[in-house]
Amino acid sequence: MKSKKIINHIVLTCLFLSAVTIYAQSDFEKTQNFKTKYKQLEDGIKNAVTLEECNTIGENIAKLKNEFLNDKTLLDKTLYPETFESSFTKIEKSLEVRKGDFTQIVELTTEVGTLKTQVTEISEKNKSLIAEIRQLNLKGEKDDATIASLQKLVAQLKANIQQRDMLVRDIVDSLLTQFVKVPSTLNDAEKQNIYNKVEAGNLFYNVERTISDNIQFMRVTELTPEDLSEMKKQHRDFNKVWRQIGPKLANVYLGKQDKTTEIASIDNMFSLWNQRINEEIWDQINKLFREKQISLLQFNNGDQFTNSIVSFIDDEIKNIGVKRAEESENTYYAFTDSVWFQTVQPNWVPILIENKMMTEANKDTIETRIGQWKEYIAPASAFNWYYIILIAVILVLIAAYLLKGRKKANKDILPPDNNQ
Repeated sequence: MKSKKIINHIVLTCLFLSAVTIYAQSDFEKTQNFKTKYKQLEDGIKNAVTLEECNTIGENIAKLKNEFLNDKTLLDKTLYPETFESSFTKIEKSLEVRKGDFTQIVELTTEVGTLKTQVTEISEKNKSLIAEIRQLNLKGEKDDATIASLQKLVAQLKANIQQRDMLVRDIVDSLLTQFVKVPSTLNDAEKQNIYNKVEAGNLFYNVERTISDNIQFMRVTELTPEDLSEMKKQHRDFNKVWRQIGPKLANVYLGKQDKTTEIASIDNMFSLWNQRINEEIWDQINKLFREKQISLLQFNNGDQFTNSIVSFIDDEIKNIGVKRAEESENTYYAFTDSVWFQTVQPNWVPILIENKMMTEANKDTIETRIGQWKEYIAPASAFNWYYIILIAVILVLIAAYLLKGRKKANKDILPPDNNQ
């Protein structure tokens, strides 16, 4: 009987332990099941690419919460330091943030779409204006009405290009301000967002069109130093933005050969644009000298420009005495008074130095050589004698005038002759 009681006790103990083990295993499985489903929802939020996906995830969060509501006490213990409620508060907040991203994208797409329409309209107007300007430029002789019309069209084209450039910059800023701040490694969802933004703004086409129209503008108009200085700044600022985003876009579009080729093409277009501005600046400076029959060696940078001027002045100095004195003097004054000091030095040199196309040292070299040239054409000693003689003549004239005035005054105050 005693042994039977012992056996019964052992059986009951085993059943109890078995029940505890099964219960424990059930709690463990519930916890793991919850964590697995919770993690799937977290990953879904990170990888969502549309607002609709986010809404579906929101429904699944509500289902998960309802599914494990009866196990709230268990999960409060096993999720420590989180609780059942704090876990759902956290994931729901994460979902709302992600929804906000897509709301911004929708708003941004609308904004970009509006900008894109405006850019397209201005681009079409520019094509028409460029065609009209070219047509007027082909006319051999231009009357006052033609010149006035041409000036009006050029002003309109310039205003249009500036407005369109600003719109394209707005697209770039709107699309990519956040993009330049993101980590270098993007997941598929983040890359897809970039694709959507770039395509919505027709980014590549509009950047290419901006550069192309600026180059066309230089070809059909004669730009002032102020115009070219402004264009140089525009290129510098725009190129700076592109250099920030270009490599990142190339990384995003890695594997899409057509897009990577287009990005490389835009890089080349920026270089071409800068080259055309520089060529226009140097051509206009060279033209100023040619108009005064001053032939300089070809130049395309600051060092070449300096060497060309120094070489010209050296040749002129060597030819003093060979050429007629009047001819040498005329060349000197045409170079200095009519070109260098009147136009090039005040209007062009600051632009060249500001844009690193010429250095202060280049400018000093040129003006030092001009000073040496002046010593040959109009020596300081000769000028000194000229001024001394002129001053002496003036003093003699003043003295004679004063002396004559004094004699007249003395004559007027002489007493009358009493003998008469």
